[in-house]
Amino acid sequence: MDRDNVPDKIVVVCDPELEDIIPAYLEGRKTEGSVIRELAVNGQFDEVRTIAHGLKGSGGCYGFSRITEIGRDMELAANDGNLVEVLKQLDTLEAYLQAIEVRYE
Repeated sequence: MDRDNVPDKIVVVCDPELEDIIPAYLEGRKTEGSVIRELAVNGQFDEVRTIAHGLKGSGGCYGFSRITEIGRDMELAANDGNLVEVLKQLDTLEAYLQAIEVRYE
């Protein structure tokens, strides 16, 4: 996992009204990682693109604009069939998910 550009802790402030659903959202993104990796390695870029598009669309809704950015970049890489870039974006996503600390204010 490439953690060079990810600090040890990233504080994300979220709406307290989302406190009941954010943990499940983040856990879902973590479990998607192994699915994305398997699909990408098997050349199933259409499926990777679909998942990445979902990341792009959902991240900002929950207050995680970085997930949206990663999803966008992963979707573009999947469009190009670029395995190396898809895996790079996946590593970035996994490192980000490990580093975030959610605060509700």
